[in-house]
Amino acid sequence: MMDVRRIAFENRRIIWIIAATLVVNVALYALVVYPLTNRVQTEQQQAGDATRALNTARRAHDVAKGTVTGKKEADAELQKFYRDVLPPDQSAARRLLYLPLNQLARKANLTSLQSSLQPEPDRKTGLGKLTVTLNLEGEYDNVRRFIHQLETASEFLVLESVVVRQGSEGERNLSVIAQIATYYMAGGNGN
Repeated sequence: MMDVRRIAFENRRIIWIIAATLVVNVALYALVVYPLTNRVQTEQQQAGDATRALNTARRAHDVAKGTVTGKKEADAELQKFYRDVLPPDQSAARRLLYLPLNQLARKANLTSLQSSLQPEPDRKTGLGKLTVTLNLEGEYDNVRRFIHQLETASEFLVLESVVVRQGSEGERNLSVIAQIATYYMAGGNGN
């Protein structure tokens, strides 16, 4: 049988070198490798958190950019509406309301009894509102035709209210009071 003590004694230098190497390896692992491994894991976690935060920030940026773009488009559409659809001033609004509405009433076989205009400038918005009150008389089908033509007209007209009353007994005619408004670009003095 082999004598382990004699082998160890004869090869003590190699055994000490191997033991020292093992101690150095354990020490290096404990003092260098293990802390670096933990640091790498922490850095990877922080990098993942930073990537998620970056993606969240990019999404928020895209939403904000879309909002700005949408606001610019809405502002452009609003300016186009002001420029192309609304009457430029009160006199143009008056021309839009007075004669065309009376012509619409005549086309619908309604009798125009009375009308009145009422301007309402709004200095906060830069818009003015012009309301006409029409007193009309006619049959039910003609009143419906007038309202339909008014609501499908290419001009910007707002039917604010309609009051319909039955005429006297035995009459088929209805008495109609309609308030119709349009808006216009008010100048510095409200005109």
